[in-house]
Amino acid sequence: MKKLCALFIAVIIAATNIVSYSYEDTSVNLLVNGNKVSFLFAPVIRDGVTYVDVKTLSAKLGLSYKSYDAPNSIVISNSRVSMCIIPGESIATVADLTGKSDNEFFYKFLTAAPIYIGKHLAVAARDISSVFGYALTHNKETNTVYFGYAPQMISDATRENIHQRAYYFQNQEEFSLPSYGSGYCWACSYAMLLTNITGTRITPSDVAAINLTKGTSGAYCYHNEIVSAFNVKFVSALSLDSPYYAGRADASGGTYINNPYKDDSVVRAALKEALDMHPAGIMVRYADFPHTMLAVAYEGDIILFNDPAPSGSGTYSNTGHYQGVPFSETCVAKKGFSLSDVTFIQAISY
Repeated sequence: MKKLCALFIAVIIAATNIVSYSYEDTSVNLLVNGNKVSFLFAPVIRDGVTYVDVKTLSAKLGLSYKSYDAPNSIVISNSRVSMCIIPGESIATVADLTGKSDNEFFYKFLTAAPIYIGKHLAVAARDISSVFGYALTHNKETNTVYFGYAPQMISDATRENIHQRAYYFQNQEEFSLPSYGSGYCWACSYAMLLTNITGTRITPSDVAAINLTKGTSGAYCYHNEIVSAFNVKFVSALSLDSPYYAGRADASGGTYINNPYKDDSVVRAALKEALDMHPAGIMVRYADFPHTMLAVAYEGDIILFNDPAPSGSGTYSNTGHYQGVPFSETCVAKKGFSLSDVTFIQAISY
């Protein structure tokens, strides 16, 4: 990590100089995933940029935070990505820690250079949110910035629309899937989307039955056989001339997202485009977890998901916990993955 920061400094032309100026800051409330946080200093808006105490924010998000005297730098990271920043510099180094990216690291131009407010390092909240995959929303009426999700900013109309859609989860007692639904996220996601499209109630058990005709596990999804059984077909989730379109997979009918630098904002924009084209929902596949869930709606930059993750372990349940939730509340996010870790997305139509 120190070597990476040293390399970063080598490409910076001008030496870092921290100069104190007099600014008129506007105090702002900042909530992280819906919860108010006690920061070392209150977040402020300066020249249209929301600055936040990066050390406290990192702790709240479960990120590792390390400071280095030589070179003068801060590194924040999780198991997937690290971000090396230098006070006063408008470029950061973002490194892939999984070894799966074509690029070991890349340079990211920041919204604003990190600054000191008093003795505390402040970073533009948008720069942290974009690297680590959190939505950022500013409610000017209440002078509140929401880092992550803002439940009160989702309209009643959107929530009503979501609750009118099918929602199934893996350990749902009604279906009593084997092993409390372990591995049946595919079946649940297909069942939700097929129900939304056909207008006929199709259950995870119905989908599992198709899989069982091809093998010994109802949880293993035979994509083409499933859509054929219900008289629908795979279609591209994105327009072929979309900047986010990166091709299709024959075996799964999936659409790949053009996102070489694993930017969450790119996936967020792609999902919004996909939902505009296919309002019944988009299946979102994470192969590395592995898990599948259904994107069902969005407002602003907040994508909402029907996540079929079980509501408990080792038991069946009558109540699901993940209907219409923002990404930060999905089981994928709770396992440390981000939007940009998506493998492909799937759309179905007649």
